[in-house]
Amino acid sequence: MESEPATFHRVWRHGARRGGAPHAGALNRGPLQGGATPRRAFLRGALAAGAAASLPFTRAWPAVPGLNRRSASASRLPTPTLAQLRWQEAELGMFFHFDLEVFTRAAGRHVPPGQHIPASIFDPAHLDTDQWLAVARSLGARYAVFTAKHDTGFLMWPSDAYPYGVKQAPWRHGRGDVVGSFIASCHRAGIAPGLYCSGGTNAYLGETAWRFPGVSASARAHRLALIEQVYRELWSRYGPLAYMYFDGGLLPPEQGGPHLLPLLRRWQPNMVCFQGPPDAPGGLARWIGDEGGFAPYPCWCTAASDDANAEPGAGDPSGRYWIPAEADVPLRFHHWMWRPDDAQDILSLPALTEMYFATVGRGTNLILNANIGPDGRVPAPDARRLAQFGARLRQWFAAPLAGGAGRGEVITVRLPAPRPVNCILIEEDLAFGQRVRAYVVEGHVAGEWQPLEAGQSIGRKRLQRIPELPLSAIRLRVRHAAAPPVIRRLAAYHLPAE
Repeated sequence: MESEPATFHRVWRHGARRGGAPHAGALNRGPLQGGATPRRAFLRGALAAGAAASLPFTRAWPAVPGLNRRSASASRLPTPTLAQLRWQEAELGMFFHFDLEVFTRAAGRHVPPGQHIPASIFDPAHLDTDQWLAVARSLGARYAVFTAKHDTGFLMWPSDAYPYGVKQAPWRHGRGDVVGSFIASCHRAGIAPGLYCSGGTNAYLGETAWRFPGVSASARAHRLALIEQVYRELWSRYGPLAYMYFDGGLLPPEQGGPHLLPLLRRWQPNMVCFQGPPDAPGGLARWIGDEGGFAPYPCWCTAASDDANAEPGAGDPSGRYWIPAEADVPLRFHHWMWRPDDAQDILSLPALTEMYFATVGRGTNLILNANIGPDGRVPAPDARRLAQFGARLRQWFAAPLAGGAGRGEVITVRLPAPRPVNCILIEEDLAFGQRVRAYVVEGHVAGEWQPLEAGQSIGRKRLQRIPELPLSAIRLRVRHAAAPPVIRRLAAYHLPAE
């Protein structure tokens, strides 16, 4: 595990790189109990919000009902860019981690800066990005993210930045392009493409946490120019991207970091950036604070400042910046790269279900990682589990017993007849901002209203299991709101037992 240097440049002030230990609450709850190890220590990264509205990204995004930018801004509350709104509507994402370590005896272990795994080792015999995206579709993912460059510095596209990538590998005689293949597969599958490219760590360039030990100022400037070229190639060659994963934030140019904001504005103005630079035109997303599939509650889409990633997690209901959260979880818990001996660590179906309620059910996005094996495919056990999980979600939530929508402090939904209910779903229309601050849900039982659940945040989605009761109606009563509530959906479900 990497350790944080004793002294360290501020990276967009005090942000955090995704990669700390899973939240203790997640590791001590039923199926998640176990001895997971942290992926990497916290690094200081960044997060800040861009408030500019953006144009639609691609038809791969789900439609956004009820969007009215004028009405949304009239409340003077923070509201999402259109890119952020569509990203939040997507709800479920699929991560694909792949790097040179999987081909070595130390598969899945990080490579220290300055040490190089030979590019000649990269030669997956059956690489199939269509298979990856078929797995994502079986899950129900609406966006997918691929590690175009991870910490080794190996470039998964035919880059001209430096000679360490697929051009120097025997795979497809040096003419292959994993990034291009991945994005083409995303389009064929109807899934919005995103890329991961960590700027602050590159073993090939001898870089860690944006530092180049023992390198002169001129050599550092040259390497920063290479980093800028890496991003320029990714953003200019493959068309619109939905999402960019910086993982660790960006060192600001005034502190010696690369100048990426002009490239973003030119090439990818409608892309949501995880831990991206302030004023990213498509808007930002923040890390939830752990990799255990557990979001704090209440959880807000807003942050107190453009330095919000200094405190990943719950957000701030009074915050001025729209920076929604994402929870990232490796399916092989807790390994982000393939290893030959960890299939037993694949999360169980009950554990994944619990994570869904503790992330998506608390208003965040959830992105699950599949480790690509040395053959270039998602391993069969992983594919089966993700398909099982997707099938469960479709079965459970395809058709509510009753549902409705409305505006105001009280919304009532009546069932056709008294039916057993054990789960309540509530959604705000985020085009108008996150307005609800406190609420209670009541159920009509034997001619009387009884309280079923109470809470604070709703946001994109609030899912809550309740003790099973025969209900003839459900009622949402908003006790406190920052502006008149706009409820897109209130629904009752009866979910099967595990």
